[in-house]
Amino acid sequence: MGRKKAGIFTQSDLTIRSYLKAVLGPSIAISVVLFIIISIAPRFVGIPHMVSIALYAIPLLPLIYAVSYPYAKASSKKVKINSKIPYFATYFAVLSTSDVSRSDLIWNLSTEQILEPIATDMKKVYYLIAKLHRGMPEALRFLAKRTPSKVFSDFLERLAYSLDSGVELKDYLLQEQKTVMDDYETFYENALYDLDVFKEIYSSLIISVVFMVTFVIIGPIITGQDIVSLSIFMFVLILATEIGVLVVIKHKMPEDKIWSETAMIPIRKSKIIKAAIISIIGMIIMAILYIFVIKPRFDVPLLMSIAVVLTPLAYVGKVIGNEEESIIIKDENFPAFIRSLSSSLAASGASLHLVLKYLSSHDFGTLTHDIRNLYRRVAMRINDSRAWDYFVSDTGSWLISIFSEIFKKSIKLGAEPDYVGMVISRNFERLVRLRRKRQQNVASFKGVIYGITGAFAFSVAAAFQVAVYMNYLFSNIQVSGEFLQSIIFVPSSSGLRLTSYILVAILLLHAFLSSFSIKLADGGHLGISIYHFVILTWIAALSMYIGELAMKKMMTFAGILWPLLGVIL
Repeated sequence: MGRKKAGIFTQSDLTIRSYLKAVLGPSIAISVVLFIIISIAPRFVGIPHMVSIALYAIPLLPLIYAVSYPYAKASSKKVKINSKIPYFATYFAVLSTSDVSRSDLIWNLSTEQILEPIATDMKKVYYLIAKLHRGMPEALRFLAKRTPSKVFSDFLERLAYSLDSGVELKDYLLQEQKTVMDDYETFYENALYDLDVFKEIYSSLIISVVFMVTFVIIGPIITGQDIVSLSIFMFVLILATEIGVLVVIKHKMPEDKIWSETAMIPIRKSKIIKAAIISIIGMIIMAILYIFVIKPRFDVPLLMSIAVVLTPLAYVGKVIGNEEESIIIKDENFPAFIRSLSSSLAASGASLHLVLKYLSSHDFGTLTHDIRNLYRRVAMRINDSRAWDYFVSDTGSWLISIFSEIFKKSIKLGAEPDYVGMVISRNFERLVRLRRKRQQNVASFKGVIYGITGAFAFSVAAAFQVAVYMNYLFSNIQVSGEFLQSIIFVPSSSGLRLTSYILVAILLLHAFLSSFSIKLADGGHLGISIYHFVILTWIAALSMYIGELAMKKMMTFAGILWPLLGVIL
């Protein structure tokens, strides 16, 4: 029989009072103010009737935001919970073999920041058990009805049923690992499938924008509208579109970061700072060369000039990218290390520093150096916890930081080492396999962005070149009467020049925000976006140049025929 879920406010951790005070009330006030402003604006500013009607839709936006806010918050919480499920299940399983009571076990889960927002929900279970003296199955069912995540809710329901049936918590959680990881894999692959679908939507969206930009460039010659105003409108529209893409990717992709919070150790930081300084100096040198050497001798298009100056920035992005590749390789080696460490601890019964001494002589790839440093710090017997923290910082890996914390605390609380190592290594390897799939999907998404950027720049340049030629030809045709002037509106040269600058700004904006989309999609360091930004700028610059050149060649015949047509007329 299906269970009745709690309301959307409960699922999103909102109270009616806080919602009214912080969301609905301010939204209504903003809507009223916007409605008043739009109502009195036509008295002071000349606004076309159709435009003024369309403006009345603006006050509805805060109300739409207020209505959708609880659902958006619940959806965001659902994605975060689903992203943390494997770590929660792993932590729960390994702690179940320790000597702590069930209430203390729940308390340990509820105090782990890495498990948020699951940790906050587990505090509710703890208070029900420890303070209100409810049974653990009842407390778990209470939480299952109030979480927005179906994966988490099903896990809690199955656990509650098993505890009622008298199954040992340790045995059940070991069997449950595969089910939880299968559910997480389904969630993860669905998110990757959504990214594939989003690629198609993104392509269609940009194609639509390209069509609108083309109309904005050529349309004013026929309609007589101000080309500069329409170009600014297109800039705002593309800005909103690209930001919307970023928001969708940010909230739909699972939280699977590559870099840990403490990854910026002095060696890594100094390497990146040195690369940043070299890039900045390189930009200055390229700017000087462009101003005093290239510009006086060659007629270089504006966007290509910007690309030339920005090129040295790619170096710092590449350095950060190399560090990220190193972290990913260390992730590949970690399961073998943790499996060897736990099995040696269980088999020999020796202390941690003796086992690490033995393992430090073995080859674990790029992780070997970090393992040897871990052994030296543990052997000093000052603070084992801090030694593991330094190990995590040296690796720089977000995944290693989470699973190292789980291993360290579970062993400290007396958990069985072989059980801990088996659960951690299995789940870690599955997460690494899922990450490989994500990298493949993101590589395809990156290719789509590169291709669309080139097509976007080519189309914009070709359309603008057509507008320039039409402006030149129509302004030089001598026609008796006002017939041609009544159907053809010739933009001013200054307007066309300003429009060309706006189009360059649009392409730079697209390249800049698209580079962030790539890194948000793969969970990597945002600093690598600089590298993609430089590449996208070069793609846009070369495509724009090719588009202008191709259209000039195509318009050569028009340049010959139109003067003849003017003579005939």
